[in-house]
Amino acid sequence: MSEHDHEVRHGERQWRGLLRGDLWLLAFTDRNAARPVGVIAASREPPGGEPFISALWVDPGHRRQGIARGLIQAAVDRAAARGATAVSLWVLDGNDVARACYLAAGFAGTGQSQRVPGSPGTQEWRMRRRIG
Repeated sequence: MSEHDHEVRHGERQWRGLLRGDLWLLAFTDRNAARPVGVIAASREPPGGEPFISALWVDPGHRRQGIARGLIQAAVDRAAARGATAVSLWVLDGNDVARACYLAAGFAGTGQSQRVPGSPGTQEWRMRRRIG
């Protein structure tokens, strides 16, 4: 879960480290578009471990057009090209729209859950998709 109050505490050094360590992919409406309409980030958990999707966002005006699914597939394809056999993610408890999107993209629940770091009252559930 990402909330402004939590994220704003990161210093420039931490943000630069996150940007270098993760795979960031952007979606645009066309090649000439100035602003992206979607973004996905993928990393490894822990470093050197299984790839996971750490962030996904699509502009509200462009949702339900397949952008999220395309970004997810692009991230999965990159992970597969690097030899990964699976990709995982964490989805917030109660975020049924995101859960449905991930299920449609081939992810399945693992039954694992945890409290969201920095937000002890919030639970998240792990989902995983095998590659190949």
